[in-house]
Amino acid sequence: MLTLGVHLVKSAFGQWLPGDERGHWSPAWDKQIGFSPSHRLNAGDPVRLAMAQRAMTRRSVTWTPVMIQIFARTLRSCAEDSDWSPAALSIEPTHLHALIRGLDRDADITIKWVSDRMTKAVRRETGYAGPVFAKGRWRCFVFDEEQWINTLNYITRHEGKREV
Repeated sequence: MLTLGVHLVKSAFGQWLPGDERGHWSPAWDKQIGFSPSHRLNAGDPVRLAMAQRAMTRRSVTWTPVMIQIFARTLRSCAEDSDWSPAALSIEPTHLHALIRGLDRDADITIKWVSDRMTKAVRRETGYAGPVFAKGRWRCFVFDEEQWINTLNYITRHEGKREV
């Protein structure tokens, strides 16, 4: 089945941990509280959240306005070098949403490539050396026009919307 696009969400490092009250997609295992499978939304859990917070080896990151500008510019640059294009983009200090159209190649490889380029640009232009993104990403393939319109509207209603 052909996709109309991909909805990508990337979080800032430390901003959406396992156990978060909004739910989480992270796999987790603990002898006392059990297993949380990946690839499905797991319920919020204050015990897991506390465990994840204690396991953090660095402070969580909140993206600065300069970082946000770099992300937007880098996404546009990546699109210029590719056969896909961003249809909508929202970047807030803790996470970003992008709706990508025309992505005919492996979405996960493309997302990793774009994330790596964003990270390198932030480090090169700001001197920031810490983690930029949380591990992994959330992505959803968009297959029909109604889902496309709903996703487009969702992203463009965010405070951090950017022109693409």
